[in-house]
Amino acid sequence: MKVLIIGGNGQIGYELRALLKAANIPHYAPGRDQLDLTVPRQIEEVIAEYRPTIVVNTAGHRNPARAETEPSRCFALNRDAPAALAKVCDQYKSVLIHISSWRVFDGMKQEVYTIKDIPNPSGVLGGSFWQGEQQIREHCSRHVILRLSWVISPQGRNRLTSILNSLTHGEPILASANSRGRPTPADDVARVILAIMRQIDCDAQVWGTYHYNAAETVDEESLAEVILAEASQYRDFPINATELFPDSDNNGKTVNACLDTTHLRNTFGIHSKSWRSGVARLVRDIYVTAKDR
Repeated sequence: MKVLIIGGNGQIGYELRALLKAANIPHYAPGRDQLDLTVPRQIEEVIAEYRPTIVVNTAGHRNPARAETEPSRCFALNRDAPAALAKVCDQYKSVLIHISSWRVFDGMKQEVYTIKDIPNPSGVLGGSFWQGEQQIREHCSRHVILRLSWVISPQGRNRLTSILNSLTHGEPILASANSRGRPTPADDVARVILAIMRQIDCDAQVWGTYHYNAAETVDEESLAEVILAEASQYRDFPINATELFPDSDNNGKTVNACLDTTHLRNTFGIHSKSWRSGVARLVRDIYVTAKDR
């Protein structure tokens, strides 16, 4: 197995690199100065030179607000780049593992989304993810598309770091009780990707679309309260817990980002982990482990 990671400095790519290094699996993660996803020629040059057996694409545009103001860049990264990757991977007989999002759905369903649910994206970001998936299915038969719910980690901008930053500065937390998801640590996603790659390396024919997120559903307000409780073990915050949330409720609209992982579990034997234990571990890593390094 020889792995090319695209987006190796992002939340998931960073954790995947660490796992591959620990497992002594050959891998290469070019930076943006070496591989610009908006330049198809560079995609082909990197894959032609490195000749990976598996390409993992963790890169992409993932900011919903910015996507609305820069749709051309969003579609270039989430639709056009995956299309170019799929064509080159098919040409060089590399497997493509692509990270997608729950945003291919509109979030209006009350129950968890299954792989049988028909995507109905709302907004530029969701539309770009969905069109990117379609391009991969059309141009690369040996692919795995992995849709995720809320990804959290100690680095980058995500729900965990945003909430902790607001707490640190005594600012209101923009969280809604009507927004529901399953916060999933980036290193847990990396664990899942590695497990998938190991089975592909054993010639398992597992091509298709899968869902993964942590076990159990939580709304944003409840998640913020759990993060506050965990972080308060390590430091004091200049904020009254009863004043955490401004009047933010998505205009009364429920947004559901929860995914059903049955197909992934039945195919690969991969089980979801608790988001609560994941949050506790990540908060400890931020306030304790990082200081010990």
